Amino acid sequence: MRIVGTIVEEESGKPLAGLQVRAFDKDLLWDDKLGMAVTDADGNYTIFYTVGDFSMFQGAETVPELYIRVFDASRKKLLYTTEKQIREGHLAVERFDVKIPRAKLG
Repeated sequence: MRIVGTIVEEESGKPLAGLQVRAFDKDLLWDDKLGMAVTDADGNYTIFYTVGDFSMFQGAETVPELYIRVFDASRKKLLYTTEKQIREGHLAVERFDVKIPRAKLG
């Protein structure tokens, strides 16, 4: 399974390279980190994960509840999150395209 997407500047549509994207599975007690990637020159990223990454007891959780967080190049400043828009990952490939306002990139 994988999460793919493109990150661009909202105003210009310019791809944003070097940003870190982290993917998570939302759970009741703690969220499972599924993986991370850094955007390439075209603003694209891909994160691969397996059932074992989100299901503590094999088969107990069959569908991840996905969200992503996007950090700046320093990996410290949170630029964007979809944590309030959880998505059930029914597909083998889930796409999260993101537009970040120029003011946030400052």
